[in-house]
Amino acid sequence: VPIDCVGFQSHLGTTLAGDYQANLQRFADLGVDVQITELDVMTGSNQANIFGAVTRACLAVTRCTGITVWGVRDCDSWRGSDNALLFDCNGNKKSAYDAVLNALNSGTPIPTTSPPNPTTPPPNPTTPPPNPTTPPPGPSGCSASVTVNSWTGGFVVNVKVTAGSSGTRGWNVALTLPAGASVTNTWSATASGSSGLVRFANVDYNGQLAAGQVTEFGFQGTGTASGLAPTCTAS
Repeated sequence: VPIDCVGFQSHLGTTLAGDYQANLQRFADLGVDVQITELDVMTGSNQANIFGAVTRACLAVTRCTGITVWGVRDCDSWRGSDNALLFDCNGNKKSAYDAVLNALNSGTPIPTTSPPNPTTPPPNPTTPPPNPTTPPPGPSGCSASVTVNSWTGGFVVNVKVTAGSSGTRGWNVALTLPAGASVTNTWSATASGSSGLVRFANVDYNGQLAAGQVTEFGFQGTGTASGLAPTCTAS
């Protein structure tokens, strides 16, 4: 089942992990949105600072698309006497509220209007555009292209398979990994081999494609995944 977003249930104490923002970014780098879905912070001298830091962490990660505070008033919280929210029992704003507001106001504003139309048309290109890195599918067969997300010591590769005009009953994608790289996990395909030349075959639910239809699979590995050049064959 495709995963579009990962939620962080942030029921926090009196300290914030130093790699909180880095963890948000790690999941975003895998190609999913992230959201802080259940934010509350135990009362104490550091409560406002933590609320502000969490808000800034989300603002710093491009794919962090939302923050949900887990309640409104302290007395409504499931955390009892922790007084873990932005408003006290009487509905008054706490310093934690001000910290969140200040963090939001210091972030980059989202444009509310579309950019103006250009007053002059763009110039005609003086040179033809470069050839695409992967050829379009021919009258039969299929083509494949890759997107790579890398970090030190590892990577995730997403592979897009496009059917040719005759469609496919099944497909097989082959690519050669650089020296030292190895596949550790595969989804939506079956891998043959884990290093060097690796072949990926469709699974039962994504082999039959209509003309021009696209399906995707992916794999995770160790090492680096630069210079991948996939080839696709169809049956």
